[in-house]
Amino acid sequence: MDTYLSDSQQAQLLRPINPLRVKHMDGLSHLEAWDVRAHLNRVFGFARWSADVLDVAELYSVETTTLAGKPAWKTAYRATLRLTICAPDGGVLATYTEAAVGESIMPDFKRGDCHDMAIKTAESQALKRCATNLGDQFGLSLYDNGRTNAVVRASLLHTA
Repeated sequence: MDTYLSDSQQAQLLRPINPLRVKHMDGLSHLEAWDVRAHLNRVFGFARWSADVLDVAELYSVETTTLAGKPAWKTAYRATLRLTICAPDGGVLATYTEAAVGESIMPDFKRGDCHDMAIKTAESQALKRCATNLGDQFGLSLYDNGRTNAVVRASLLHTA
């Protein structure tokens, strides 16, 4: 029986996430955006997926101060991103669209960098949210209180 994913791709997607890929910050478990991109390449192949930013909107940009009391800027953006997964023949297998917010605080003289970091953070968060639709290998199980055991253990389309 032909499937839209190879048996090895399906097997990989049904495995629990390697705990060594999981990072912890402020009591939360997450994957880093570079890791998600690398794993998309490993599972689907180079040039078989794309991440398209559909919209970026500034939410706020306010003057503030650093912890040392120096002038600073705090800014936030919302990014909407679409992740597309393709078959070897180039046909679209799936698209996932998610939005996320990124915030940054930097000294006054780095105002441009503050905006850049907030945009990049929002885009990275949106990519990670899109990828969770692909299951545990992309952090789905982490939403269950940081769990690394597989929450998706089978698929009705899995043939192996």
